[in-house]
Amino acid sequence: MINVILQRREHLLLVALLESLHAALWTGLDDPLSQSLLLIHFGMFAIWQPFQESGEKISWYNGVIFIVLALAIAYWITWQLAIGWLILLIGIVGGRVVTNQLERYTYLLVMIVLFLELFIICIPNLLLTITKFPEIHSIQVFIALLPLTLFLFPRLSRRATELSVDLLHAITTSLLTALLALGTVVIVYSSNLDYLTALFQAFLVVGTGMIIISWLLSSNRSSGGLSQVWTRSLLNIGTPFEQWLQDLTRLKNRYESPGEFLNAAMVKLVSLSWVSGVKWQQNGEEQMHGIKTTHNIEQQIGGQPVTIYTEVKISGALLLHCNLLIQLIESLYEAKVNEQQLAIQTHLQAVYETGARITHDIKNLLQSMHSMITILQADNLAGDSRSLTILKKQFPYFIQRLEQAVYKLQAPEKLDETNEIYLKDWWQDLRSHYKSRDISFTAEIEENPLVPFELFNNVAENLVENAISKRKEETGITISIDLVSRINLLQLEVTDTGTAIEPELTSSLFREPVKSYDGFGIGLLQAARLANMAGYSLELVDNTDGYVCFRLKKENNSG
Repeated sequence: MINVILQRREHLLLVALLESLHAALWTGLDDPLSQSLLLIHFGMFAIWQPFQESGEKISWYNGVIFIVLALAIAYWITWQLAIGWLILLIGIVGGRVVTNQLERYTYLLVMIVLFLELFIICIPNLLLTITKFPEIHSIQVFIALLPLTLFLFPRLSRRATELSVDLLHAITTSLLTALLALGTVVIVYSSNLDYLTALFQAFLVVGTGMIIISWLLSSNRSSGGLSQVWTRSLLNIGTPFEQWLQDLTRLKNRYESPGEFLNAAMVKLVSLSWVSGVKWQQNGEEQMHGIKTTHNIEQQIGGQPVTIYTEVKISGALLLHCNLLIQLIESLYEAKVNEQQLAIQTHLQAVYETGARITHDIKNLLQSMHSMITILQADNLAGDSRSLTILKKQFPYFIQRLEQAVYKLQAPEKLDETNEIYLKDWWQDLRSHYKSRDISFTAEIEENPLVPFELFNNVAENLVENAISKRKEETGITISIDLVSRINLLQLEVTDTGTAIEPELTSSLFREPVKSYDGFGIGLLQAARLANMAGYSLELVDNTDGYVCFRLKKENNSG
């Protein structure tokens, strides 16, 4: 229960941590009470420490090591050890990753307390034999009361699932604090100045240096200053980064397969002077280029392990540079994989759409053939001449449609613009084809232009067959086909008096396949694409109960 309360109220941990430390330093390090207070302080630190996630169990091995170290420090504590521990604590607090203003103010107050403990209590006690110090009893009381102001802060909940110390900031803060402490001691020893004057000079020197470095690193300056130099050195420490990027881009453009690109990139990686060899996985097989050494770096590309071998152990900036190079290879490799998958999907989409178009055409041909067979079966011997006449007219039509189907298989994305027909001839063929299907035909033909046979047949058959299918479920509806051809207008309308198309389907018409119970639902999509390629527009101009009208239209047609 106490542990839950402490973890939910981090203020309690910080107050106990700071007060136990201050009491131990105030009572003097040689006193047994001070050693007991130090053990309490180390216990509070073990609960508060931000390096291990809350709820994670501490191994008995680490627990024993911490207890032994805490007991040893508490027993042999000196002012030098106390100074070292305070510098470590200041680094940890300074490296905390804060996410809001409340955390920032809280840890700023903790930093102030730790600085006062270091520079007002510890270092003066270390230098008592060298210089004199003013009376600091009142200051010690102030330091003891300062942590209690944390109770005035709003509740600060302890983050339970993330590591929250920036190691680089922690090390930098510790080093700066150690520099201040050592600088103050050196000034006291060398100049025989009083402690406060030496402390002020140390703060002045370090502060001036930090201001100069901050100015040099400032990115607001037009030249970029030291910031660009630092960034460029990190990028180019192992190889010129711009050249590496150009080489990888060239390899990406040269090889089509992601596997070939990855192999070429690994070979390129081994060409770097500090890389001896590379081992990676490709299609379940282990690949190796170069030679193996005792030092290696483990990485991953596309979820597969990659091992980079080097002559010496790599660390620091060169390790960061290596990670950057591998991430760049991985990004380009993933791009190649995505390109390949997109090409496959595009190919499959083309196959699907082509197959659906051919299936739709064959379905229409079969329906026409079924109609012809019905006529033949109904004829008697005396009427054979009538059936033969109809067959003579329809068989060239079937052959032409089958030729178109073969052409679509060979070039699915192209419109056969060479197969054109005069509008009046196409209109007569259409009327003859649907002569026995109870459809009303109306034409106003002032001009007789050549029109794409495939486009007009595809659009007319799709619209008429869809209307005929609707009439099977809604008996009694009327289907009409209206054609208008003038000097500046060519328009074909197919209308039925059935129920309106559902709103959820109208938004998808001509844009994507729609749900269909007797086909693939792709006929109107293909018809719209053919219309666009030929310079026509296909649209649903009216969609109400009793009047559903589709229109194929081309304006400014000079004939």
